[in-house]
Amino acid sequence: MGRLRVAVIGVGYWGTKIAQEYSQLAGEDSDVILHSVCDVSEANLSRCGNSVAVRNLETDYTRVLTSPEVDAVHVCTPNETHYSICRDALEQGKHVLVEKPLALRWTEACDLVERAERQRVVLCVGHIFRFNNALRKARRLVEEGFIGDVFYVRLQWTTRDDGINGRDIITDLGPHPFDILNHLLGRWPRAIRCFTKAYRAGRLDDWASIIAELDDEIVAQIELSWLAPPKVREVNIVGSQGTVKVDCLAQTLMVHERERAYQIRIERNNTIASELRHFTHSIRKNRDVDKPVLENSGQIGAQVVRLLGAARRAAEEQRVVTLSPTPARNRGTPLYSVITGAEIGAGTRVHDQVNLFKCRVGKRCKVDAYVYMEEGVVVGDNCKIRAFSFIPTGVTIEDDVFIGPNVVFTNDKYPAVNGEWLLLPTRVRRGASIGASSVILPGVTIGRNAVVGAGSVVTRDIPDNAVAAGNPARLLNHRTITNPAIRDLTGINSLPRLESET
Repeated sequence: MGRLRVAVIGVGYWGTKIAQEYSQLAGEDSDVILHSVCDVSEANLSRCGNSVAVRNLETDYTRVLTSPEVDAVHVCTPNETHYSICRDALEQGKHVLVEKPLALRWTEACDLVERAERQRVVLCVGHIFRFNNALRKARRLVEEGFIGDVFYVRLQWTTRDDGINGRDIITDLGPHPFDILNHLLGRWPRAIRCFTKAYRAGRLDDWASIIAELDDEIVAQIELSWLAPPKVREVNIVGSQGTVKVDCLAQTLMVHERERAYQIRIERNNTIASELRHFTHSIRKNRDVDKPVLENSGQIGAQVVRLLGAARRAAEEQRVVTLSPTPARNRGTPLYSVITGAEIGAGTRVHDQVNLFKCRVGKRCKVDAYVYMEEGVVVGDNCKIRAFSFIPTGVTIEDDVFIGPNVVFTNDKYPAVNGEWLLLPTRVRRGASIGASSVILPGVTIGRNAVVGAGSVVTRDIPDNAVAAGNPARLLNHRTITNPAIRDLTGINSLPRLESET
């Protein structure tokens, strides 16, 4: 495998930082080379060339794009040039990482995504907070139900800044908050209200307040300002059992639970370096697989552009702008849910980035992001299936069941690439709860109101109302049910004593 040669186009303040990080990465990874930097300003080129080890300094980006020695480009030019430079780069077969926003218009963003797919190259967008360790930890806390059901999210993106002539605050500061919402919750807003003000003469809007409705229950409030020092990049996630507060600049995370508050230790990381490593690794992986999984894909960047346009339209027209859950021209891409032949009951909420194929989901369920259900799966009413769970053919889940994140069901006792497949049906009875990261082997039944502890490997049947945990899962005791109505229905008072296991 050859060495990966990267060029940075646009080396103003931010582009120079990017070039310096590539130079550092090249010193750590011999397979990465900072091949060239490009800028229309000779002064920018000279300054950047003095700060990084790079051989080629160019003033014309077309020479960079047509060079057979360049494999990938990182675009750090003004927003209005992103579409044309990225389009030209993709047409030359170059891998692209472009700073946010991907483009200024939704149609342009979609065009870039389609070009990248057609050319089979990597397209990433500089949504750098996806690589922030504090936000990544906050995401895990949300996915694991640590703060219960999410009520609302508040994002504050404010600073004192003169801004840039000709650039509005929604375009400049809005991309990161919208992207962070999706990163944390695995879904996109479906309706947007927006209010803006231009307080300083001769400037475009320098303050904005955005209300984004993600579903019937979750609302996000975003404040953007160039008027209020100091620089704040803060996210508050308020849930039924607690609140998580993230300082994205300091990479600190505070948790508030009823009467107590404490800080969770976060190992701060260099988010730029993490982003560049992800980009270069994805390019090399792209040589071996059709579609590498991208943390900051072009599809995600395109959806952010769509939301920025909706926010500007909501402010200009002074109305609520409603967005369809899945834009038609992007249906089926990794960004959106792929739902084929599935029956979904009334009141059920299905988040983005799921794959449901010829399965049946009952009423009033919640199916979180990255859930995969195969043909023939049946899910009852009032179930909650958390993120990253895999449910294959042969699994039946009755009513009122909780499936924690990363739960994996299996349906073939002796899986192999070739050979006969023997389906062993698995059933989860009503009211059962399965903890995070459990593995359920094929052919077992998990009884009514049973509890499976997190990380368990279930190899045989779990009786009704039993608690089991471990690898392999062992019966520990009976579930305590305090609700009289449920207790009487399940016969909890007449359960036999569990025999100890050897």
